[in-house]
Formats: sequence, C-alpha cells, structure tokens
Amino acid sequence: MIPWLFKLFLLAEACVLIAVANCLLPGASAARVIVVLLSIMGVWRLSHGTLTWCLAQMLRWRDGRALDWRNQFMALGKEIAARLVSFNWSQPFPALAMGRDPVGALGRDPTGAVDGTPILLVHGFFSSRGMWIRFRKRLVGAGCGPVYTMDLKHVFGHVKDMVPSLHERIEAIARETGREQVILIVHSMGGLVSRQYLQVHGGQRIARLITLGSPHHGTRIAKIALFTCTRDMRRESGFLSALAAREAAHPPTVPTTSIYTLNDDLVYPPESSELPWAENISVRGVGHVSLLFDHAVFEIVMKRLDAPGRARQA
Repeated sequence: MIPWLFKLFLLAEACVLIAVANCLLPGASAARVIVVLLSIMGVWRLSHGTLTWCLAQMLRWRDGRALDWRNQFMALGKEIAARLVSFNWSQPFPALAMGRDPVGALGRDPTGAVDGTPILLVHGFFSSRGMWIRFRKRLVGAGCGPVYTMDLKHVFGHVKDMVPSLHERIEAIARETGREQVILIVHSMGGLVSRQYLQVHGGQRIARLITLGSPHHGTRIAKIALFTCTRDMRRESGFLSALAAREAAHPPTVPTTSIYTLNDDLVYPPESSELPWAENISVRGVGHVSLLFDHAVFEIVMKRLDAPGRARQA
C-alpha cells in the first residue's frame, strides 16, 4: 500500500509539472520552462526535510535547549539526501530497488550469508521495506545474514494491530532457515511494534533487538497526528503508558539497544528514545531517516551484532 501512495505522490507531482509547463509554453522559452520546472521539483524535495526540521528547531528554542547549529545543519543535509533516495526511489519502487519479495514466499529475500543468525529489518510509520536499501546492502557486504525485510500490515491502525504481521514474518523466517531466533533491527515506530510483540509473544524468538530512532516514550510532533498509530505515539498516550507499565513489572530479557539522534526532527524530545531496561546510545549530526543511511550508525549496530547473539557468518 505504502509504495503505491508514494507512486501516487510522484504522479501528482508530474501532473502539476505538466500543467505548469502548459501554462508557460505559449510565451516562454524552453530554457525558462526547464528552469521553472526544476525549481518546483527542487523546492518540493527540499521541503521533505526542512519543514519538520524547522518545527523541531522551534520546539528546541521554545524549551530553551542549546541549538548546536553545526550539528543541526549537518543533520539536515543528511536527512534531505536520505529522503531523496527513500521517497523518490526505494519506497515507491521497492521491487526494483530491493529485489522482489513475493507474498507468502521468501523468494529472493533473504540476501547475505546463509549460516548466521537471521536478521529482520522492520520499517516505521508511513514507510516500506524500501527504507532499508542502504542499510541492507551494508549488512550483506559485511557478511551478515541472512537478511530479511518486510512490510507491516495495517500501518494506519493501532500499533498493536501490526504485531500479527511481524509475528507471521518471524515464524516464516524460522521455518525457512531452521533457526529458533532472529535479530530484529527496527526503525522508528517499528520499535514500538517490536516491544508490543515481546509483550504478546515473549522473547524466545528474538536473539537481539536494536531500535533506531524509536519514539519509545512518544513524540510531541505526534500532536498533529492524523492516523490512529500516530496518536499511539503521542507523549503519555494510553498505549505507551500501558506498555511501559507492563515492562516495568516484567522487564524484557532480550538484549536491547536503542540508538537515537539528538538531532531528530520527528522524535522530540530525543530522550524519548531511551529505554530504562536497554542500552541507550545517542549520536549527533544525523536525522531521523538518515539513521538508516549513516555509516557511523551502521558501525555502532555492527558492534552489537558482534556481541553474543552475533549475526555474522562463522
């Protein structure tokens, strides 16, 4: 569903560009038409990262937080680049960017090594498996794997509604590989789905959990929520409060690392990503989506994969 929505956005953009070109053509030179169209395309793509970045800076300023402009602009640049790839290529066209992943079969997925602990990459809100285009390539290049991806179902419903699709994928991987456990590496809302999975199904199937930019205690950006799942991600939402209470009573035993960026433009405040029962690691100079594209973040993940429960091929 999500890839088709991204395709629809690109189609709508193309229609706007055609309409603008038709308005300009009668009295404008070809060079002017091209410049105008390229300007529209550039401004639209820059807006993908700058609007939420400006909102995050406003919240930081209002809260009296120090604004480290060097890191903030570094994060903005990386975020725009990551969203250019993700929103215009890997998410609208995941079959071309990532290889086909037929429903009900593993097909060309997995990639990577075949003898290690399976790794499952889980996306976040309004995303698809295409988010992992760079990260999966790096895992495979490092000899990790087998590496799997998935598309969560019911992505606009409650977070708990997505748990069955995660459970189904984990069980399918276990059957395919003959392994009893998988490693979960998850982004953003995928961290909340994974925590709810642990509450429902326990941690027997999970060797290690690594979350990237997950709003474990919610995000103030979700106040403008339009969907059920984003309302679940509000600060002190009923879902998050109940989840935290269950974890406080019975802390998960799965080795867990939460990696988050202090420059996040979607999870605010960034400390919302910290879990009391997990290892918490903060980074700087990288944005929310670009956590999946940043080499330094990948190296942090690799160090955790080399710990007990390692994912590299022996």
